Amino acid sequence: MTDTENNLMWNKTDSMNELKKWVNYQDSADYARSLSEKKFAGYENWRLPTRDEIATIYDKSWIIKDRFGKDIHINEIFAPGGGFSMIAQQVPGRMRTWVFNIRDGEYTQPDGLWTLAESARAVRTIHED
Repeated sequence: MTDTENNLMWNKTDSMNELKKWVNYQDSADYARSLSEKKFAGYENWRLPTRDEIATIYDKSWIIKDRFGKDIHINEIFAPGGGFSMIAQQVPGRMRTWVFNIRDGEYTQPDGLWTLAESARAVRTIHED
């Protein structure tokens, strides 16, 4: 999905759609890196989103179903059946990250990068040529 307002391109699926499991921070970073290595959609700059970028795909009026049949509030252009949470990039200089719940639009900052059990959605910045 291309967001021209924020110069972002989002992967239509997330790690839950593709891997069928929750991921920790390292797994989520590896997931995004693997898309770059495969040159997914012809690009090699896939990454985890920042805290602020995650919020750009949330809208309470949008509804699709997550893997568990519950409502998540992202555009229907995204594949249904994904996770209900998204891991953001690591907070610079800290062993923490933000997690965004796309059921309720709330952020959390849980302890421990390796004990997380969330989903990851990759994004890339669109560069003007």
